[in-house]
Amino acid sequence: MNFENVKKVKRSKPFTVVDAVIVAVLIAAIAVAFWATTRIPSDVVTITTPDGKYEYDINIDRAIELEHLTVHIQNGAVWVEGADCGDKTCERTGRINRAGQSIVCLPNGISVVIGGSGDLQWELGR
Repeated sequence: MNFENVKKVKRSKPFTVVDAVIVAVLIAAIAVAFWATTRIPSDVVTITTPDGKYEYDINIDRAIELEHLTVHIQNGAVWVEGADCGDKTCERTGRINRAGQSIVCLPNGISVVIGGSGDLQWELGR
């Protein structure tokens, strides 16, 4: 074998204080973004079916009987039971309670989405 054309591998620079500061700033930014998105209060549950779109207040406990499943709203949480589809992914999603979360039953064409107040407006208190 001819090793004349093989270049030497350069050693990488050691981890510096500047690198540590950059990593810390990135971690802090991710934590703030996660905190801000989980603080958006939920107001309404929107259920979309092949027949139409329906909205319900998330603060009023109820069970909504649909043709293929039942949507439960209780104590600010939403979940699905009694789906007649084969995979039951919508039931396995479990309880959702934050704005932006959703439950989808693709075989039956049903989606359940929690909506919230305007995200930035709520954070600013307007």
